[in-house]
Amino acid sequence: MIRGGWAPWLAGLGLATLWLVLGTEAALPEEHVGTATWSGDFLSLYLPNAEWAGARIARGELPLWNPQQGVGAPFVGAIQTGVFYPPNLLHALLAPQAAFVALAALHLVLACGLAGGLARRLGADAWGALLAGIGYAGSLQMMSSIWSPPVLYAAAWVPGLFLASDAAVDRPSARAAAALAGTLALALVTGWPYAVVIAGLGAALYGGGRLALTARRSPRSAVLALTVLTCGALGGVALAGPQLLPAYELLARSCRSLGTLLEPQAVFVDGPHDPARFFRLVLRNGFTDGVPAALALALAPLALLGERRARVALLLVVGLLGLLVSFPEHVPLYGWLRETPLLADFRFPYRYRILADLALAVAAGVGASALGARLVPRVPAARALPLLWVGLWLGTATLPVLRVVPPFVRQAPVARALSDELPGRPRLPTALEGRIYWTANARKLRSPTDLAALQDMEPLSLARLGQLLSYFEVGRPLTVTTLPPRPGVRRRREAVAAPYYGRLELSGPPERAPLLDLLSAVTFVSDDPPAWLSQRYERLSPNGARPAVFHNPHALPRVFRVGAAVPEPEQAGRALARLADPRFDPHRLALLDRPPPALSLRGRRGVPPAEGSARIVEYRPEHVEIETDGRRPAVVVLTDAHYPGWQASVDGRPAALLRADFLFRGVAVPPGRHTIALDYRPRSLRLGLALAALVACAFAVAVWRERRAAAR
Repeated sequence: MIRGGWAPWLAGLGLATLWLVLGTEAALPEEHVGTATWSGDFLSLYLPNAEWAGARIARGELPLWNPQQGVGAPFVGAIQTGVFYPPNLLHALLAPQAAFVALAALHLVLACGLAGGLARRLGADAWGALLAGIGYAGSLQMMSSIWSPPVLYAAAWVPGLFLASDAAVDRPSARAAAALAGTLALALVTGWPYAVVIAGLGAALYGGGRLALTARRSPRSAVLALTVLTCGALGGVALAGPQLLPAYELLARSCRSLGTLLEPQAVFVDGPHDPARFFRLVLRNGFTDGVPAALALALAPLALLGERRARVALLLVVGLLGLLVSFPEHVPLYGWLRETPLLADFRFPYRYRILADLALAVAAGVGASALGARLVPRVPAARALPLLWVGLWLGTATLPVLRVVPPFVRQAPVARALSDELPGRPRLPTALEGRIYWTANARKLRSPTDLAALQDMEPLSLARLGQLLSYFEVGRPLTVTTLPPRPGVRRRREAVAAPYYGRLELSGPPERAPLLDLLSAVTFVSDDPPAWLSQRYERLSPNGARPAVFHNPHALPRVFRVGAAVPEPEQAGRALARLADPRFDPHRLALLDRPPPALSLRGRRGVPPAEGSARIVEYRPEHVEIETDGRRPAVVVLTDAHYPGWQASVDGRPAALLRADFLFRGVAVPPGRHTIALDYRPRSLRLGLALAALVACAFAVAVWRERRAAAR
C-alpha cells in the first residue's frame, strides 16, 4: 500500500530513474549547432557558464563579472547563470555535465513531488497524486526543457507556488508566508525568470479566486489571507534580491531593455505557437506542450465531481488561460500581457503551457481519485483502476515522450583548442592581446578561459555594444532592428543587428570598420566573409577554407594612453559617426563623458601626438591593474565595458571612472609613473544581499514568535 504523502516523491524517483536509463546517452557525437540534439544553447551558453562559475566557486571566488563575452558584462546580472541558486553548487563539486545530469534528475523528482502534493491538496488520494506527479514531471514541456536547465528548474517549482498559495489562503500564518516567500525566491534565482512570471500570474489568478471564495464565507479571513499572500510574494522577491537587483540593473542597460523589442520579434519561432499544429500533435501523439496525455483530457473533467471542485475549476481556468496566451497570432491575450512593463520583451509565449500541463495533470489525478471513490464501493474490481491509469499513462505518454525528446548526454564534449578547429590552425590572441570577432554560425565558440570573443552573447548583453554593432551594420545606433535582406541569404524574421542572438554580421561597409578596431578585434572568423575583409585584413586561413580567419593589424590594444579628450556627443549616432570617421585617431584623442580640464584641447594648436606607455600587469575578472608612464597628463583607456559597480583608484587613491569612446573605461592620470586599479564592487549586489538578509531575519522572527505563541 502506498502512503499518501510519499507517493508522488517515490514516483518522481522512478521517473528520474526511467529518464536516466532511456532519456540519456553516453556522449554527444559533435558540438556543432544544428544537430538533432537541440544542443546549441546548451553548449554555447549553459555549459560554458556552468564550467566557469563552478570552477571559480570551487576556488572560493564569487563570479560577478564575465570578461569573455563581448566587451565584458555582469555574470550574475545575466541571470541565466543561476549563481545564487543553491542546487547549482553541484557544479563546484562535480564535473559540469555530471552536475547537469544530477540536477535534471533532482528537479524531475521535485516537479513530481510538488505536483502530486498539489493534487493531494485538491482532493486526490495517493494514487491520484502519483498520477498527477508523473503527468506533470513527465510532460513534453518538462522533458524537452532538460536541454535548457534553467527552464526545467523554474518549471519544477511552479506547482510549489500554487501549493504554497493555496496553503496560505487556507491557514494564513507567518509560516505560510515564509513558505511562499522561500518557494518564490528559489524559483526566481533558478535563472529563468519568465517561467516564474508565468507561474506568478497563474498563482495570482488562482489565489485571487480562492480569496473570492473565502470572502463569501469570512471576509476577515480573506483579508488576513490577502495580507499573508502579499507578504509572501514581496518577501520572495526580496529574498531573491541578490539575483534580481543586478539583473534589473543590467536589463535597463541591455539590448533587451523594456519596450525595445519590435512587434515582429515578440515571438521567437512560429511553429510551437500555431494552434493547428498544436491540435494536430495532440491527435497524432496524444500529447504535446500543454497536454501531458490524452488520458488527462479524459480524467480531468471528473475532478469536478470531487469535494473541492471549485478549486479544481479555478486551476483549470488558469491552465486554459495559459494555453490561450500561447497562441499569440490568434488570441489577443499575449498582446495584452506584452503591454505590461514586466513582459515587454518576452518571446516564448508557448512556455505559458506550463500552466496547462500542470492544471491537466493535477486535475487528472484528482479526477482518477474521484472516479475510484465512486466505483470501488459498488465494483470491488475497481480497486485495480489506479494501476490501470498509471500503466496507461506510462505507455501512452511518458515512454513516447522519452522517445520523442532528444536524449541528454552524460558526458560533455571536450573543449578543444579553438585554433585546432580552424583552417590553417592560426594562433589566436589571448584576452589581453585582443578579441575574436566570431561570425561562424555553424559552430558557436566554447572558448578556453584565456580567450575573449564577440559572438552570439548572453541574452542581456549591453545596449551600447549593440548600438555600436548595429551602427556598423546599418548606419543607425539601434539595439534591436531587423537587418535588411541580402541576396541569396535566407533570414529568419528575428535576425537583428545586435549581439543578442542576432547573429553578428560583417555586412557593414568597410568605411565604418574603424568601429570594429575600437573593440580590440584582432581576429575575425567568418563562414561567409565579404570581399572587403580580405582587402583590409591579413588572411590567416587558406583561400576557400571555411570558416575564413583574418588578422586585423588596425585593432586598438586592450589598454592605451591618450593625451587629449573632447566631450562625447549626447546623441549616440553623432558619437558613433565621430568614432567611425577615418580622420578620428583614437590613439591621440578620446571621447569622454566628463573630460578633465587637463586634457581639454582649448588653447592647443592641435591634437598632441600619442606618447607614454600603458600595460596590464594583472587581469582578473573583477580586478584589473595597469601601469602607465608619460610626460603629460593623459587618460588611460581599457577596452572593457564601462558599467556601474566598477571603481577606479590611482596609486591607491580613489579616482573618477570615465566612459571613454562610447562604451569603454577610462581613468585620467597626471604626468609620471602611476598604477591604476579597477575593481568591480556592484552596489546592486550589496543592496540585494542586505535586503535578503533583513527579510530572512524578519521571517525567522515572525515564525519563531508564532510558534512560541502557539506553544503557550
